[in-house]
Amino acid sequence: MSDTEQMFGYIPYPGILFRMGNRQMVTTVMTPVDYHSVVGPREAWDPLSGTGTNRKEDKNHRKAIAEYVESTPNYVLNSVLVYAGNKDARFVPDSSAPEDAPVKQGVLYLRPGATLKVGDGGHRTDAYGDVITAHRPLDDEVFQRLSQSGQPINVMLDDDQVRRAQDFTDLQRNAKPLNASIGQSMDRRQSINRVLIEEVIKHDDLPVFGQGQRVEFLSDSPGKLSAKTMGYKTLRYASGTLLIGTSVRDTRGWDAAVELKIAADEITTVAKLIDFWRGFSKLPDFTRAVVAPKQGIALLRDGTWLLSANLIYAIAAAVHEVALVDETMSIAEAMSALETFDFSRGDTTPLVGTLVDPDTGKSITGRSAWEGAADTLAEHMREEAV
Repeated sequence: MSDTEQMFGYIPYPGILFRMGNRQMVTTVMTPVDYHSVVGPREAWDPLSGTGTNRKEDKNHRKAIAEYVESTPNYVLNSVLVYAGNKDARFVPDSSAPEDAPVKQGVLYLRPGATLKVGDGGHRTDAYGDVITAHRPLDDEVFQRLSQSGQPINVMLDDDQVRRAQDFTDLQRNAKPLNASIGQSMDRRQSINRVLIEEVIKHDDLPVFGQGQRVEFLSDSPGKLSAKTMGYKTLRYASGTLLIGTSVRDTRGWDAAVELKIAADEITTVAKLIDFWRGFSKLPDFTRAVVAPKQGIALLRDGTWLLSANLIYAIAAAVHEVALVDETMSIAEAMSALETFDFSRGDTTPLVGTLVDPDTGKSITGRSAWEGAADTLAEHMREEAV
């Protein structure tokens, strides 16, 4: 009896067999609907019994993935890692595959009713389940889309519990998430990123960005000697703070509030952002740094607080307060009032006690520090306007 005949009644999936170390793994693809039907319930890690591989469920993360899959026709998710025992899965290579080939095409057969154990991808799996359960009865566009989409799956032909747990640990240790500046600047679905990159950063009248050449996208904080003025993360958060202030503190709420502000009037919003960053570019400390040699930005960073992320947030919050809430002056007027502010790292700056530790002269990090500095800056603006 051939291998294929022995698999009679099993469910076939095209696959590619390979090894990682001494263990065999098969890469295959199922529709999310099929995948949901063959995986077991989430198994939280229990070191006392040695079962499970998953961390404690993050309900917000699960919900966010479900909303993403549900609302994004062209969604993309990484592969998931599942485990199957010898009785539940078997791979039959193509007859043409050389016996000693390290990679073989063929067919993965799954026993009907077999339950695969999720090793890595528990939140993605549960999110799929939430969307499928909600939309299957409707048989709507979302369910049809998932019925026709593919989910890449790596099936480890090894069901040893100890190795499963070790694999999960290794995967987390070896994963390196994107830093915020890279991830945010790549995400053009968010209007704030699209507006900043397409209409603000490249604007030819904003020396602070140098048509994008002075923005650091590859890390969140430029190095001490860098000619970059700020990381994209800082630029983005300061821009959003200018628009909506400081009342929204959670990330998702902040994103939604900024999105709504831009959607309400994108042209006016862009004009506000340009006014703000144009005013920043005109601050005397910055203009002197720009006309200096290449090390001018580095000297500015060393001698003042002006390029500190927390100070930039404070300026944005202060301008929001006086120009967009009080409406006692325009954004340009508010920024012009800061031309007489002492941003130096010496002990004469009014930032001592908020952003600057009075005893050490070093920066104080944290939201309360820069919000306190925002109050100081707003007061200075109001005094200058009198």
